[in-house]
Amino acid sequence: MEISAGDGSIIAERDNGREAFDRSFNGQWDPLNLAYFNGYAMWTYHATPFVFGEPGYEARDVAPIENEGETFRGVAVRFPDGVHSHTQEQRFYFGSDGLLCRHDYTVDVWADTPAAHFISDYVDVDGLKFPTRRSVFTLKPDGTLNRDFNAVTIDLSDYALF
Repeated sequence: MEISAGDGSIIAERDNGREAFDRSFNGQWDPLNLAYFNGYAMWTYHATPFVFGEPGYEARDVAPIENEGETFRGVAVRFPDGVHSHTQEQRFYFGSDGLLCRHDYTVDVWADTPAAHFISDYVDVDGLKFPTRRSVFTLKPDGTLNRDFNAVTIDLSDYALF
């Protein structure tokens, strides 16, 4: 992977982005760590669940969960070797409307931190639904949500189809 300038000159590069993390909870990330993490994370967030039908993905139903009075249907998905993502096995939960509303995973490059990622505020763009808010919280050792630590919030807007 590399970070390059507008003129094409290479600013920084690394052969194996995943292996370069120190993997501690308070570890320092350099610009290449951040680029690697953001790249695979945003790909995962926009490609799932659509890629689950591709070769190598293994999906199975898991028990539903309750969240603020709503039942979410669960699917555990094992990602194929070579697909860069938070971890190889992740869980996806869907609301009664069929939309993805929660995504649970362990962040391998960040001290194997368990996380619950909430997806909400969908907008309709030419008949397709896109989330405009993503909020990630860590999970406590007992598996419950740690609402005191909002690790990441992503607000998305201006979706357009070309």
